[in-house]
Amino acid sequence: WRTVRRVGRARLALATLPRTPRIAERWFRYVGVVAEGSPRIIGRLGLDLARRLAMRGAAALALIVGAAGCESGSAPRLFTVAPFVFASSSGGTWALYRSAGGTVVRISDPGMDDREPNSARGRIVFTSLRDGDAEIYTATLTGRLTLGVQTRLTSVYGNDVEPALDPSATSIAFVSSRGGSPRIWLMGVDGANPRPLVTGSPDYVPEVSPRWSPTGDRIAFTSTRGGTSQVYVVPAAGGAAVQLSHETRGAFSPSWMPDGRRLLYTALAGTGAVMSVPAGGGDAVVFATADDGLGEAVCSMRSCLAVASPLGGAGHIVPLSPSGQATRLSLPQVADDHHPALLAP
Repeated sequence: WRTVRRVGRARLALATLPRTPRIAERWFRYVGVVAEGSPRIIGRLGLDLARRLAMRGAAALALIVGAAGCESGSAPRLFTVAPFVFASSSGGTWALYRSAGGTVVRISDPGMDDREPNSARGRIVFTSLRDGDAEIYTATLTGRLTLGVQTRLTSVYGNDVEPALDPSATSIAFVSSRGGSPRIWLMGVDGANPRPLVTGSPDYVPEVSPRWSPTGDRIAFTSTRGGTSQVYVVPAAGGAAVQLSHETRGAFSPSWMPDGRRLLYTALAGTGAVMSVPAGGGDAVVFATADDGLGEAVCSMRSCLAVASPLGGAGHIVPLSPSGQATRLSLPQVADDHHPALLAP
């Protein structure tokens, strides 16, 4: 009789709590068992609760695994690309554009023929043909990611192209034909102290496409010293360059991965593919491909960008994951889009 009264009181006390019918029924049963005080029945209750918790844990684990499978498979997933600038040719004239949040805005004036942007620490450098021949310009980026005051840095006869800022935005590597063949030169961010970069090859060998390492102590470039264009790396202070690529049809447009351990470059295999090679030397592997070709890849820690159809007249910029996988995110196209450059803070 005492047990019956204890169970009844416990169930009546529980009935005063606001609960859904399903939860009330379950707790009505559980509380009655506990109030009864039978060790055998309480043990069964514990096993029942453990079974329910195990089932919920398995369901949660399945949800996590499923989400991971969606991320690595073909299902849609969240993916963002940091703001970047690029050059687009429409009607034969190039201009600079900024892409951010799915919106594209032109940031250089019409008819200036601006191209080949590169960015570091809120500053941008680019090539412009507004003066009749190709010269290097620099500008700061405003808070709205547009060009501030634009300053011409080179004025020597001969084309000066392909500027690249070092990570500290204090030095610029660029390509100049002022001595005859296109070679790599260095200068201050204000255009002071221009000087050729010693790479260990004769002055008549064309060398182009300089890119600074993330630590600023090395420069990657391409050279035809061996007969075909290949990727080399040289100390930023100059010296003997080390060949990294060995592509039969040539290697072009090198860029550094953010950790500085590997480089990407464009290989002319078919319509073009992006390759990855260790910065210290070693075998190159395919980083990314596409049916219509892929090239001009650049990467941050969060994402990569590349140009699809890089060899035709309808290049368009596509986002890739940091491992080179294609994503379902599409980016607006202006015309023949090339030279993507991530805006480095």
